Amino acid sequence: MPELDAVPGARADARRNRRQLIIATREAIAARGLDVSALDIAKAAGVGVGTLYRRFGTKEALFDAVVLGLYDELLETARACLERGDPWEGLAEFVMELAGAHRDSRGLAEVTASCEGPPQPELAQRTVALQEAVARLTERAHAAGALRADVTWMDILICSRAPLDVDYCLGVDAGPDGWRRVVTILLDGIRAPGRTPLEGPAPRVQPAG
Repeated sequence: MPELDAVPGARADARRNRRQLIIATREAIAARGLDVSALDIAKAAGVGVGTLYRRFGTKEALFDAVVLGLYDELLETARACLERGDPWEGLAEFVMELAGAHRDSRGLAEVTASCEGPPQPELAQRTVALQEAVARLTERAHAAGALRADVTWMDILICSRAPLDVDYCLGVDAGPDGWRRVVTILLDGIRAPGRTPLEGPAPRVQPAG
């Protein structure tokens, strides 16, 4: 897990406190999103709120460290998917993993959907790196003739959010793995050859800031 012991020379108790704060924050934002208090995180970590501020300065800095770790995990997944021998399997695996990451962490889903103000530089760099990785996955699938030609890498990113609200509809319960069925159906829809022309313009990259 990235960022757990990222303070060279820190005492063992300081490293332990940092680790506990990172873990508690990941769990808190996964369940409740970004609207969680510093006091609640400190209690879950078993430390005083003063320790949180001594270790990270602000609650926002702690959130940044956690979110950067989540982005790094997605980048590792994307790199692994780019190593897959079958371009379609690599793309499909990443879409499933990204959709699962959104489902697993409400906080991550909020961050990836945010367009309020420019992201902090490290997050902006990781965002671009993820965009580039998804573009490469898309290019490989296009070159193999596995992905319909009118689907862009930006479509892929938007599609990854489709399973976020698929638990219930008109008395139907999707079940704990229902979102995986949605992603599988979606993947079949973007696989070549496509039958129905896509309407409207393709998604576009949101300008930073």
